[in-house]
Amino acid sequence: MEEVPDSQPPASAHSIKDLQQSLQVPSLDHGLSKEEAAKRLKANGPNSIESHPTPKWLIFLRQFNNLIIYILIIAAILTTVIGDVTDTSVIVLVIIINAIIGYYQESNASDSLEKIKKMLAPEATVYRDGERLDIPSANLVVGDVVFLEAGDNVPADLRLVDIDNLTIQEAVLTGEANSVIKTTATLPADTPLADQSNIAFASTAVAGGSGIGIVVATGHHTEFGKISQAVSDVRKGRSPMMREIDGIGKGISYAIIAAAILLFIFGLVIGKYSLPVLALAIVTMVVGSMPEGLPATTSVILAMGVSNMAKKQHVIVKTLPAAETLGSVDVICTDKTGTLTKNEMTITTIVTPQATYDVSGTGYAPTGDFSMAGKVIDPAVHADLTALLTAGFEANDTELHQEDGRYVINGEPTDGSFLTAYYKAFKQEPANTERDLMPFDSNNRYMA
Repeated sequence: MEEVPDSQPPASAHSIKDLQQSLQVPSLDHGLSKEEAAKRLKANGPNSIESHPTPKWLIFLRQFNNLIIYILIIAAILTTVIGDVTDTSVIVLVIIINAIIGYYQESNASDSLEKIKKMLAPEATVYRDGERLDIPSANLVVGDVVFLEAGDNVPADLRLVDIDNLTIQEAVLTGEANSVIKTTATLPADTPLADQSNIAFASTAVAGGSGIGIVVATGHHTEFGKISQAVSDVRKGRSPMMREIDGIGKGISYAIIAAAILLFIFGLVIGKYSLPVLALAIVTMVVGSMPEGLPATTSVILAMGVSNMAKKQHVIVKTLPAAETLGSVDVICTDKTGTLTKNEMTITTIVTPQATYDVSGTGYAPTGDFSMAGKVIDPAVHADLTALLTAGFEANDTELHQEDGRYVINGEPTDGSFLTAYYKAFKQEPANTERDLMPFDSNNRYMA
């Protein structure tokens, strides 16, 4: 069973009954049979986004694809011929250092980009033969009935068929910071992607509630997969700086060749030098004219810029010349959430009927102080502040945890900011026991 073809109305425009029939799903509580799932997996392949990383050896060899480097290699050969070990060693060292710097940066960027392609959930909860099973998400097939709950990453594109206050964070796909309230209603065929509220898209995160959906696309056929494929297919051209360096290399090459020819003719005309002596003089002139310091100097300067961008702005630069190219850009069209901003919400001021409190710290790291009128205070001695923070902590189904040394959340950014503020104020959780949870409802406008 293949994905819903692009030529047909999108899955969001199909009614649940029609979609269930077209994808041959017996019933929502039964799901596909294990035999049928195995057939579909064999026919359509795994639910994964294949990545074709550039081999490390090719990344290293690519560092030598530069006209100036070609000239330096020729110079190293010539100095070896004439027996100048010192010059040969210096030139070879410059070539190797330049290659190592470029390789290190491009290799790191390549590894980071490959991690982005692995954002699909590792496991999924499905109904097969009437059983609720946890399976590797790579084994999902079109027609599988998948269960979602808060904290899950959506493993494939799903047409939602049943929901319970389901909200999904779609910033990774659409750039919108606010979680989307999902529905099961059939939508018009021309509904924009960002407004398809009855679809749960692969790689997005369930912020709250729960739901059930039928898989309508897997792997590269998902919307996230299409974006990944489009990024992989971008053609790489020569940057302005690389074209300038190539131009400098050509100019130097032409000048050296012309000078060598003139020197050779001059030597022959005056007739005072033997051919070996004349050849040695020409080789010495050629080697002395080589700008062996240019590649290394350029690479070091670009590497410093790339390093600063990575440390301070968390920017992944795929190739060293890209750092220079960015300086030539006049207009940048970019999304805000997660690009210009971090898609993190932080409580900075709390106003109660009794007082106004300021909160320091940024992001979800639970480090910071509470102050009132410029003076640091102990939140525990202020009953109004304690009550507000406790309520924000308890009426909350978001999770706060550390990942790769930084604090991240699974759930709503607003709820995450309440968790962070609570942990800034108190080092332990409230003594109250949770009996039940009423998820946020847009009609009631509260959760409890």
